[in-house]
Amino acid sequence: MNNIKKLPIEIKSIWRLNAIMDFLILIAITIAIFIWRIFAPIDMKKGLGVATLILLITAILVLLIELILVTYHWNFWTYYIDERQVELHHGFFFRKQIIMPIARIQNVTLKQGPILRWKNLQKVIIVTAAGSEEITGLKNDEANNLKELIMKLAQEAKNDI
Repeated sequence: MNNIKKLPIEIKSIWRLNAIMDFLILIAITIAIFIWRIFAPIDMKKGLGVATLILLITAILVLLIELILVTYHWNFWTYYIDERQVELHHGFFFRKQIIMPIARIQNVTLKQGPILRWKNLQKVIIVTAAGSEEITGLKNDEANNLKELIMKLAQEAKNDI
C-alpha cells in the first residue's frame, strides 16, 4: 500500500443520501413552522410566514450545494499509508492534511452503520494519544486489510523503539 488511494466511488451515493436526509430534516422543520403558523395568533402569522419561506429557501440551497459538492469532496479525499505514517488529505480550497506516525497509533476500529452496510462500506477509525481520525467509506475487505496492516506496522514500530 505504498501509493495514494481514493475512497471508493460508492461513498458518493452515501454522501448524496446524507444531503437528501439533511434536506428532509429542514423540510420537516419548515412544515412544523407552517402548521404552527396556521394556529398562531394573527400578530405572529407574518413572522412565521417569513421564517417558513427562509427555511424553505435554505433547505433547497443546502440540498443543491451538498449535491454539487459530492464530486468535489470525493475528488480531493485521499489517504496514504507506509511503514512510517498514515496520511489523510482532503479539500482543495480549504486543504487539510493529517499525518499520524505509525508508532503513535494505539488502536484501529471498524464501524459500520446501516447506511454504510447497505453499500458494503465501513468506517476505519485510527486512534492516537492526540485524538482519532476517520477514513469513512472503505469497502469491507479493504477496511479489514487496512486495519490489519496499520496494526501490524504499529506493532513493528513499537518493537523497534
